[in-house]
Amino acid sequence: MNWYLKALRQYADFSGRARRKEYWLFSLFNLLFLIVAGVADNLLGLTILYLPYGAFYFLYAFAVFVPGLAVVVRRLHDIGKSGWMILISLIPIVGTIWLLVLLCTDSEEGDNEYGSCPKQGENLEPISNTNADMAMFILVIWLLVTRVFYFVTPKLVDDFFNTPTFQIVSGIMGFIWALIPICIGIVIADKTKKTIVFVLGAIYLLLSLYETFSQYLMPWW
Repeated sequence: MNWYLKALRQYADFSGRARRKEYWLFSLFNLLFLIVAGVADNLLGLTILYLPYGAFYFLYAFAVFVPGLAVVVRRLHDIGKSGWMILISLIPIVGTIWLLVLLCTDSEEGDNEYGSCPKQGENLEPISNTNADMAMFILVIWLLVTRVFYFVTPKLVDDFFNTPTFQIVSGIMGFIWALIPICIGIVIADKTKKTIVFVLGAIYLLLSLYETFSQYLMPWW
């Protein structure tokens, strides 16, 4: 949660560098809050037209758009790339994969033109129990959130499992589940194991994105 708050405090700071942990933990909590906002819209009847989300979702998305963009730019700076590299995501499929690989790349050692390494002075010995405990804590919280969602929501919304909203939310939740391997990779100390987990996690994430798009989002187009 501290990394999410750090990104918010640097609201429009496009300078400097952001390590992998900062970007991916911000993304995890950001997606979680987007889902909560979307569910709140549905429960309160605030959805807009045929969309599965509404006022709360758009207000939150608008509020975090700038810090979200800023942390991506700082993440690119951290590996020695210009923030304009984010535009490669406009290239269909290949651009998305390329950007994802960049966002998963470890920090460039030492100083670069964008500042000093955010890991500078950090103890690079095997990961502390505190970080490992935090990773497990986040995982357990996410397990609880998904269980509560699938248990409580159908009792509040009639025939919820057959609604377009359920399909969209399930797709987003599947995407967040796909981020879990990457988050675990962040807290692994051994570089070889970390690399393997990141590669497998990236493949899993891409497959989940494809499944989400083809199964849940394509019908809306």
